[in-house]
Amino acid sequence: MTQVPEPADPYRWLEDADAPRVRAWLAAQRRLLEGRPHRGDEPAWAALLDQVEREAPARMPTPPAEAGGSLFRHERGPDGDRLTVRHLDGTRHSLIEAADRHGDRIADWLPEPGGRFVVAQLHRDGGENGGLRLLPTGPDGRPGDVPDAAPYATLAFTGDALVYTAGTRTEHSLAARDLADGTTRRLTLPVSGPVRLTLHGGPGGFLLLRTRPQPSGPVRWWATRWTGRTVLDWQLLDLSQWRVTALDVNETVCFLAADRLLVLDLAEVARGSADRPTAAGSSAVDRGPGQITALRVLGPGPIPRLAVLRRVGTAHRLDLHRPGEAPDDATALHWPARLRLGAGPFDSHGRVGGAVWLLADDPRYGTWTRRLDGAGPIVLPERRAKLRTLTAAGLDGTPVPVTVCDPQPQHWNRPVPTLLTVYGGFGIALEPSWDPALEAWLRAGGRIAWVHARGGGEFGPAWAAAGRGAGKNATVDDFRAAAAMLVERGEASAGQIGAIAASNGALVIAATITREPGLLAAAVCVAPLTDLARYQVGGLGRLWTAEYGDPTDPRALRELLDYSPYHQVVVGTDYPAVLFATGAGDARVPPWHAWKLCAALGRANSGESPILLDHHDGGGHQGRPAAAGRELAARSLALLGAATGLRAPTGPTGQQP
Repeated sequence: MTQVPEPADPYRWLEDADAPRVRAWLAAQRRLLEGRPHRGDEPAWAALLDQVEREAPARMPTPPAEAGGSLFRHERGPDGDRLTVRHLDGTRHSLIEAADRHGDRIADWLPEPGGRFVVAQLHRDGGENGGLRLLPTGPDGRPGDVPDAAPYATLAFTGDALVYTAGTRTEHSLAARDLADGTTRRLTLPVSGPVRLTLHGGPGGFLLLRTRPQPSGPVRWWATRWTGRTVLDWQLLDLSQWRVTALDVNETVCFLAADRLLVLDLAEVARGSADRPTAAGSSAVDRGPGQITALRVLGPGPIPRLAVLRRVGTAHRLDLHRPGEAPDDATALHWPARLRLGAGPFDSHGRVGGAVWLLADDPRYGTWTRRLDGAGPIVLPERRAKLRTLTAAGLDGTPVPVTVCDPQPQHWNRPVPTLLTVYGGFGIALEPSWDPALEAWLRAGGRIAWVHARGGGEFGPAWAAAGRGAGKNATVDDFRAAAAMLVERGEASAGQIGAIAASNGALVIAATITREPGLLAAAVCVAPLTDLARYQVGGLGRLWTAEYGDPTDPRALRELLDYSPYHQVVVGTDYPAVLFATGAGDARVPPWHAWKLCAALGRANSGESPILLDHHDGGGHQGRPAAAGRELAARSLALLGAATGLRAPTGPTGQQP
């Protein structure tokens, strides 16, 4: 195969973040950022953001959970995160208070079934560090640290032990901490070599383990019962023909969701007499619509009630029924935005409970939660956004859904400044959700549009695969088609389209800027990949070959260069206003990706729109501490508003009905 000439890389010197020349360049970008002419709009946007956050106190980033008869809640307010517990006697106290004052956010948490402890992972300054905090819920316990836990560790409680994945983001081991004496030991794995692990646990010491060798290899599933006293005896499960998307257990059975509901008898698995699940009901009943994304077993026995959450295209459906029973359309909850289920419930005796909490996002009115116990239909909030779904046509004719939230429902067809966002990668669905910056845009009179481009998980594996490798060109073109459709329909006028996204979504926006510079009036790209010829250098890029293709392969390199934003910059082009945001603590995408494209666009731009960089020495891939995050949000809204013609109101604003 013909070799591809090494692509031009005039700003490779920016990859050395510690070099004096790079530090000088960053300082110059900071002066340019702070001296731009539209900065005067920032105070009004900052005031609006402050009002939005004050009027949405104690919103919940994750669903509540019940354990040991106590109720646990994770709340996020202007001062940071709190994790609280309410005991059976009605007393309530905080386990973690205002973590973000110290640059921390609660990334994940899980209560012990008896409610005696909560395990939480805190991420500092937007980073994705490992380690766990073990927090007793009673007055006499002492907090403990589990420093070797991996980032995004998966956990299980069994007997008097906490079992968890230890190590790094990409290579795991399995460890157990004794909750009584605090000692830690490594546990035997059923496979050798570098491996990534996902752990699931259930009552009675049941452990289910997913293994995947690194950097590549087949996924395998293993099961055992372990109380902390015996030797681990892993049993290999025959799940090779199924793609498991969700699972949960009680004391008797394990339910798994694939293309249908499956069930494992745990007693037979422990005896080694069963390694393959059976169907949990008839095919017509258990397949149901869409893809199951979450599953909760409610109650004991072999035929418990199940809470089944499905993604149906761009929306969600939640059902409560027993295996073999048909879901009831009359009682199902249909929701057009993000919807999540809390951790599996446990009653006051530490047994599997009969109710689970749900958490729903409303892009206009915030988050709301309900306890799902089957006692009656779920009562929806009186105020809720009326989202619309439009359809754009990709360049090849593929229908591309676009979810729209209007500033005022009675003005659906009025052209207003419209802010688009996208992800389109790694099989992850883009879900409309609440964010203070997006609500501020709506309150100011703008429109929000979520583009469900190929590469995401909205329509299952085939939709995700269509946006991988060379298909990433289709992802970019899907986004372009959505923006053009909104203008053609009169949702926005030419010059009123802005865009904001992070990570892979920011790559899609950056590629749109260089492929069709006149389409967007402004864009904010947070932590983007931009140099696709060198995406494997640094961060986690070496793990993304399946998503983007291998740049050492000449054919794949040509496909990458076809949309690589850094390599598509043309000198003398009038580019839109762009703000790049990066953090020094980003462990996934090196900040130099944004720096190189910023430098290239700044040199090539023939127009007057600013090309800006906001780099934070403490931020990471997951954002920034609260104050710095609000400053970036106000700065982003000011740039987008100035370019699209949207002004922040100067006085108090109320929610539109």
